[in-house]
Amino acid sequence: MKDGIKSDREQIEGALDAAGMAWWSLEFPSGALKFSPYKAKTLGYEEENFVHFKHFTDLIHPDDKDAAMKAMTDHYTGKKNIYEVTYRIKAKDGSYKKFYDRGRIVEKYGNNFTVAGIVSEVR
Repeated sequence: MKDGIKSDREQIEGALDAAGMAWWSLEFPSGALKFSPYKAKTLGYEEENFVHFKHFTDLIHPDDKDAAMKAMTDHYTGKKNIYEVTYRIKAKDGSYKKFYDRGRIVEKYGNNFTVAGIVSEVR
């Protein structure tokens, strides 16, 4: 890489951040999570607070949690081609922010699979 030229990943993350979006990937059944930092930063948390998907799902508003979990289950069981859901999630300051999440299975190996997608804040 030449000096001053950002990698493709850095450019994509910068573009997503400018658009108020983040990428994510989630491995099943381990629950291991990878993501760009936008969502954590928007919620006021450090990235290190989120290494397992439950670290995010535990913060989903109680009125939205069942629908969010059903959307993922419907996708990975084949009922829906895409995982898609809107939900509120608790920020560090105690307020709730609304997000739209969309993804799909991108890799499958035996009973293990990876779901990847995009999340954006709904304003």
